[in-house]
Amino acid sequence: MFKFNFDVEDDAEQSHLDVNHTTQNHGPNSTQAVVPAAFTELSLANALNSLPSKISYSPITIPLASGGELLLPRRDLFDARFQLISQNADADDPDALDQPSINARSALHFLDTPSDLVPLVYEGGLKTWECSLDLASYLDSISSRFDVSGKRVLEIGCGTSIPSLYILHRIFSSPPSQEQTHIHLQDYNASVLELVTIPNIILTWYLSEAAATYRKSEEQADSPLELNISESLKDAFHESLITYGIHLRFFSGSWDTFDLQTSGGSYNLVLTSETIYRTESLPSLATIMRGACTAECSKDVNDYLCLVAAKVLYFGVGGGAAEFLRCVRDLDKGGTVETVWEKTQGVERRVMRVRWN
Repeated sequence: MFKFNFDVEDDAEQSHLDVNHTTQNHGPNSTQAVVPAAFTELSLANALNSLPSKISYSPITIPLASGGELLLPRRDLFDARFQLISQNADADDPDALDQPSINARSALHFLDTPSDLVPLVYEGGLKTWECSLDLASYLDSISSRFDVSGKRVLEIGCGTSIPSLYILHRIFSSPPSQEQTHIHLQDYNASVLELVTIPNIILTWYLSEAAATYRKSEEQADSPLELNISESLKDAFHESLITYGIHLRFFSGSWDTFDLQTSGGSYNLVLTSETIYRTESLPSLATIMRGACTAECSKDVNDYLCLVAAKVLYFGVGGGAAEFLRCVRDLDKGGTVETVWEKTQGVERRVMRVRWN
């Protein structure tokens, strides 16, 4: 297990990135074999029905390229923890929670320590990592040149899904369009999608112009940072998805098992952030990215935009921008990596564009 000792709310100039190696039953040196989670599609309706009657959230600030700021909502992790405990009276029973990739005990542990990463068990999706904010900010900077409406979008290793939340915020804040936009979100852990990704999407819709009529008619929650999850809210959310031409799908499992045929083929926009920290997983990541961009042989580099946001170096783990560049270059047919945004002070970070040969 290793831990990134970096909180997204910290002042970047005062923070640093440490990686501490420890051992755990599911660690890479364990004698217990860990089988990678298989590709699975999650039902949005089932995930919504599993939510409690009320969820709490806190805002996160996204610095925009225009110089302004955007506040996006994130579900509070203590609220997700309370959901798990409430659903399972015996939280010590690892079989009590029907989660395909993290049992009840592990889920509760990682909700308490979301920065602890255990390869093939939990990949950090409960925490909002700073490079996801960089990617959302970069998307804002190119919004006048790249219209996501009518596109197919895939966010790989989405976690709290800040870049996709930014895209959804823009769509929900614009007049409805006849364009059909497909937004697919992938994370290793199904429980991450159920506990934070999908609730964050509901919250983003609720606070947008698309939900203005519903907000006027609903019964207000007890706290301004709480949301009542009612049947009328679910109905209004689904109606908005139809009105705005948004098609959401959610996939869990390892990158090696991702099925592009099931997901519908290639994408126009492929996004990932903070996913290149482990060198062992880079070939799988590069392969899924390449396939997601070029599944149709006729597509050229102008038909897709492939963006990776990451730190230049992940100390103690071996991953980083240089290793990723090398992996892309060495992959079958290869590709090129261009830095389109960077932060050079403090912990160095980049947004990179990948063009596949």
